[in-house]
Amino acid sequence: MQWDLPSGTQPPYQKIIQLITTGLQEGTLLPGQQLPPERQLAKQLNVNRSTVQHAFNELVSRGILERRVGSGTWVNSGKWGVLSQKVDWQSYLTANRLSDPDNYMVRLRQLDGQPHVINLAHSSIGADLALPVEMTALSGNQLVAQERHVNISGSAALKDQLIRHLTTYLDQPLTANQLLITSGAQQAFYLIAQGLLQYGDAIAIEKPSYFYQLSLFQAAGIRVLGIPLSPDGSLDLDELQRLYYRHHLRFLFVNPTGQNPTGQTMPLHARQALIAKCQELKLPIVEDDPLGMNLALTGAAIKPLKALDPDNVLYIGSLSSLIGANARIGWLIAPPQLVDRLANIRQEMESGISIFPQLVASQFLTQPNLAAQLHQQNAQLQTRYDNLKRALTPFESAGRLTIQPPVNGNNVWVTLNLPHELVPSDYTLFLNNELLVRPGFLFGVTKNQLRLSFTNFTDALVPELTRKWARVMGQLMDRE
Repeated sequence: MQWDLPSGTQPPYQKIIQLITTGLQEGTLLPGQQLPPERQLAKQLNVNRSTVQHAFNELVSRGILERRVGSGTWVNSGKWGVLSQKVDWQSYLTANRLSDPDNYMVRLRQLDGQPHVINLAHSSIGADLALPVEMTALSGNQLVAQERHVNISGSAALKDQLIRHLTTYLDQPLTANQLLITSGAQQAFYLIAQGLLQYGDAIAIEKPSYFYQLSLFQAAGIRVLGIPLSPDGSLDLDELQRLYYRHHLRFLFVNPTGQNPTGQTMPLHARQALIAKCQELKLPIVEDDPLGMNLALTGAAIKPLKALDPDNVLYIGSLSSLIGANARIGWLIAPPQLVDRLANIRQEMESGISIFPQLVASQFLTQPNLAAQLHQQNAQLQTRYDNLKRALTPFESAGRLTIQPPVNGNNVWVTLNLPHELVPSDYTLFLNNELLVRPGFLFGVTKNQLRLSFTNFTDALVPELTRKWARVMGQLMDRE
């Protein structure tokens, strides 16, 4: 990063703001990167220190920078907290963060499916673990007829099945007009962003969180602020309250059960405290519960937030944990007036959901032996977790890494015990060694942490992973 003020007639503090935002757009400044000390930067730019402070204060208020007591000023590691002032169309045509072949996720996708690659990046279940779907025959004419008569909020038959399976789990009566069927959980988030939030609004999420990877908030001009997540899955409520008053938070988005990426499940006392705090602040909650149907069918004793506060929690679920991400069936449970509004917004955007996947989901949920099939699927997932644990045991025993065992879900949160802090480019060593992992910086943290998903990890891969992991750890130590 070249620290030279751009030319122009605007005040010096605005030039500093322009310099930093341009660095972010061009990728010369990265999320989680530390800025020079104010005194040093003022001397380098030949301006007063108060000018640098003015610029930094403005960028902190926008969520672009963050100050850490005792360690200086940093680029916000929650990259989706950055609001652009205008569209820079040229950036879409040049090698920016999305098209740069050195971008971590671009390289990961290029390696996906290649021979000899061990994929620990994808948490969704594959075809070998997906529960079977038994379909009755339907003619093309029948499908067309049903498509014409389905309600814009979703299939009545599918809603009936969701009500049947979720009523006990959510500990409340459900009605069809509270349900919006969506094309996966992400469409539900998208509709909330488009229909219930405005450009410049602020929301809070957990930190770390997979929400940092969703560009839909950035596209809608929404500021995203992270609330530190404790090892037991609880949130820092004091920080939530501080950010609420400072940034006028509109929603809290949380994934309290099988949290992605940590795999932790928020304990009941922490859920009750979170509900009480949000009721005090009058802050609505969006609860993402991708494992909810799994837990409902197997009778797990977990109280979702929606069960603790039916009125102030919007609940999002999906079938992805049962039949894979390609099923593209999700649902939003909300007050009827919100369901109507979001369904109409989706209709106006001509992005409604086809009847066919809804019929598939409806028929799937009518199968009588789902609970038994789920127990078998969960047993297979446990075996795959044990495989991964066995492959990494030599490094854990040597103190080279720490594994946080998952309470629910398909992810393991791993901390690398290295004498130095890794930077984003260090994680390319995993890709170079044909190991697909998701580093912590993708989830808003920079603490030598990464997420490993074990859904595809079979017994045959154990020796190979141990060999490759040893090579990567050796290369990381050499970078000290």
